Amino acid sequence: EGLAWLRAGEKVVVCCDLGMSRSNAVAAGILSAAEGISVDDAIRRVLSASGNAAMRIDVLAVVREALGRHPAPSLNPPPGVRLLVTGASGFLGSHVVRAFGEEVKVLAPTRDQVDLERDAVRLDLAVKENGINTVLHLASPRIYTTTQALGASLVMLKNVLDVCRQNAAVLVYVSSWEVYSGYKAAELQADESLAPRPGGTYGLAKVLCENMIEHYHKERGLARTLLRSSPVYGVGSDRPRFLWNFLHQALRDEEIVTHAYRNGLPSLDLLHVDDLTRALLEAVRRRPQVSVNVGSGVGTSTAEVARLIVERLGSRSLIRQVALDASVGNIVMDTRLAGKALGWRAEIGLREGLESVIQAAAGE
Repeated sequence: EGLAWLRAGEKVVVCCDLGMSRSNAVAAGILSAAEGISVDDAIRRVLSASGNAAMRIDVLAVVREALGRHPAPSLNPPPGVRLLVTGASGFLGSHVVRAFGEEVKVLAPTRDQVDLERDAVRLDLAVKENGINTVLHLASPRIYTTTQALGASLVMLKNVLDVCRQNAAVLVYVSSWEVYSGYKAAELQADESLAPRPGGTYGLAKVLCENMIEHYHKERGLARTLLRSSPVYGVGSDRPRFLWNFLHQALRDEEIVTHAYRNGLPSLDLLHVDDLTRALLEAVRRRPQVSVNVGSGVGTSTAEVARLIVERLGSRSLIRQVALDASVGNIVMDTRLAGKALGWRAEIGLREGLESVIQAAAGE
């Protein structure tokens, strides 16, 4: 009907009483058919003219099919990984992109190019235009521990999931040990059979994200690989914060205060970023349909970390403990399944991993 009016020389306004998402998609279809341009070019014209990215990619898929311009994606894509990385400018993302080098075609859109909270359509266009068959989703809100960040994480992931599903792309996702942080034990070996029990907002956000991914996997046929990582450290990151606090205090010969909880000394399974990067490279190469835990498999107390730093720097800092009337989650990852699925294990011990961090902090 829109085409008929246009061909009769009339102007056409497309609108929807429920909002702009469907009307924008239909307008793009009319424009494509009327001017003989690609649907992608028509979408860009509509986005530019309306200043609004509100298009649902599932509606756009129907428009493409109605026009016969976009056949359904193959369930058996050609071999070879063509990878899109979200959050590629971040600490982990930059390591992964560098590690791939020329081995894999990597597309790494910036936040200015694709805002994952709003631009599912632009992400969909990028995936289609570049023949992407694998998405490594690393992007997260800059401040990630608030309730607002929880909502933003879910919105970003939902847009990525919809794009992956529409384009039959495999999703590789990094979750966190925080999904287990509600367990309070002197030390707990966490394998994949352990039920999630988040101890805070960030852990809850990761549990909800994992649940959404599994829903898409089971109900909508999404192919996914999920890696649940222990705390990651390395040069270029300010996390875990206690590590950098200890370093700066040791360099100034200041007292270092560690904590003791009701259930013992706080202990973390610290994983060097290079080890996690290797795990992600294998996940992207192999794309096994599993959820696995990755970590060093060794728990180290914060007091021991402080001692190693003081010893290495020859610092005069004294280490003091303060007792806290609370309990803490001391989680060590059981990585046997990751070893089977990815052919991976952590290789960088804490002393070796700390060396580069200490050198960077000390300017050596």
